[in-house]
Amino acid sequence: MNSDKILKASNVRKEHPIYMLIAESLSSIHQLNYVKIYSGRILASNKLSDNGKKEPIVDIGIAGLVGVELLIDVDDQVVQFYAITSFEKGCGEMIVKAIVDAVPEEWQVVVVMDWSHGFWQVMTERYPRLVVF
Repeated sequence: MNSDKILKASNVRKEHPIYMLIAESLSSIHQLNYVKIYSGRILASNKLSDNGKKEPIVDIGIAGLVGVELLIDVDDQVVQFYAITSFEKGCGEMIVKAIVDAVPEEWQVVVVMDWSHGFWQVMTERYPRLVVF
């Protein structure tokens, strides 16, 4: 875990422990330089925005980018993959594994929309807790 990589949005005062579990797990991935906790979501990336807000960039299809955006529903105990991108082979699976391993068993880990052309199918075979709708 590298706590130097973990940032919090200014409006986040006291987050649910799930946020730190996931953020710490993501911070252990060498390629992810920045992990930021927001209210209701987490972003992690190898690049930050240049707009002064220090936001990890998670735009699909940008060359050289590795990143993930997660939506966190504490009330329903659901972690949802909203976006994931990786130019580096194998890094997408490292991100999925880090999240699945960090999330407590009583929580669900889901993908609501699959636009991956096979990535999520492979991930559900390797990580049965992951549910794709």
